[in-house]
Amino acid sequence: MPEHAKVLLDRSAQLKYQLYTVLARHSGQNLTITDLAELNHTNYQPTYAVFQEIILDVMAMVNEPRAMVRKALLQATRLPVSLDEYRSYLVQKSLAYRLVNYVVVGNATSLNAFCEQEFVSRSTITRKLRPLNQLMAEFGIKLRLASLKFTGSEANIRYLLYAMYWWAHRGIYWPFTSVDQDNIAAECHAIGIMDERELAQRQQQYFLAICRLRAGKGAVLAPNHVLATLTQKVAASGLRRGQAHPPLTSNDSAYFNFYQISQPRFDSRERTAIAPAQEVHLLTTDETQPVIDALTQRLYRPQLGDLGMDLYLNLLRLVFGYCACDGDFPQAQDIVGRITVAVDQDLVTAVTAVVAQLPVNPLYAGIQRDQDRFVQEVVRLVSPYYYRGEHHLPVRVQLAVPDGSEGYRQLRAFVNAVPWIAKVVTTEPDVVIGSEQSAAPKPYDYIWYPGALAVQAYREQLMQHLLTAQAQKNSPDNKSK
Repeated sequence: MPEHAKVLLDRSAQLKYQLYTVLARHSGQNLTITDLAELNHTNYQPTYAVFQEIILDVMAMVNEPRAMVRKALLQATRLPVSLDEYRSYLVQKSLAYRLVNYVVVGNATSLNAFCEQEFVSRSTITRKLRPLNQLMAEFGIKLRLASLKFTGSEANIRYLLYAMYWWAHRGIYWPFTSVDQDNIAAECHAIGIMDERELAQRQQQYFLAICRLRAGKGAVLAPNHVLATLTQKVAASGLRRGQAHPPLTSNDSAYFNFYQISQPRFDSRERTAIAPAQEVHLLTTDETQPVIDALTQRLYRPQLGDLGMDLYLNLLRLVFGYCACDGDFPQAQDIVGRITVAVDQDLVTAVTAVVAQLPVNPLYAGIQRDQDRFVQEVVRLVSPYYYRGEHHLPVRVQLAVPDGSEGYRQLRAFVNAVPWIAKVVTTEPDVVIGSEQSAAPKPYDYIWYPGALAVQAYREQLMQHLLTAQAQKNSPDNKSK
């Protein structure tokens, strides 16, 4: 079970979400409860019980009779509600989420008032909040129940709240009832520095809405030299179209721009936003330059050409984020769930050595304090590009996804950006990425692609599959054939 579900959903909702994920992955097949139990690696009786609860939920969502909903869930057709819609529905019923939403969006008065509103006890709230408290503690954040206020780094509070809301709703629902979405969209356009695709625009609107709500409650970002430098560079480059409106300040604008350019990307070859060279200029400061130089010198081997613009920029974004936030900062993968890949210990040693040799500078204290996380993040970015000096056979990928479907262009750009992929091919593939799920044996590895707007959300899962395909193709047995 992904960690994000454990944070916002109780055990019963986790089981329903897990089973509905199976239904979504196999929506092109006719299924029975026995099939679902096997696919979900559970026994028949608990699967049946959870499925009955799902039927009741979906009936409430679509206002259709039970027989019709049950048939729609099990037959080879489109589900009555999407996985994103069902997750949003479950999260909105979660007590932990409702309390956070009460504090962030509503006019929170007291915990007693919330308990009376929800008909729960303080002890129940304390128990339900435990997984969320554990996640917040990783970033020095606490939710004080006595005052219903978040404490800790305001930058981390905003980032983590955004990640939670985005995981919960993925843009299909606007949860910020006291903030007008059209006004937020206009302000994103005014103070943004990058014109983004639809999914990224929705993410930015969520992020800026969180910033506006926090600023409206008097939560102020601490003065930050790195963000101040970014503001100066943005102004000198003439990238902004306007100014932030109160309660947002120039510091909030800088933090919004930091969010925009701190997200990992894999599309420098097909960028429609600001040019990669301009982004390098914005991210390169007196603080980030020594770190990125040290990483480049330690990891880059020119004879292999394994440090392209995508990797360089992603490393620079990570370093910039650690300097701006004084250490590890919440990112999407912290709430969406990290993918575990095999770690090259030599690579870990090399990055650890870089941290140990950083100049004495207070802005590096966060990297040194959160060294394990920093090393892990660098290794995660570098691993797909890291060669051992031997010839690697490129992986051939075929896209069996309709080229007119939403997200196709981003999917193709992502695959083409992976350096050890032999680009997109039409014949004799090693891996096929397709939009139809099938249990039939195939002579190649098959990756199911969930469809519209899924590229960014499923990028790491795709990368994990491609890493596995690369390892298989370059195994000694295969190379000897």
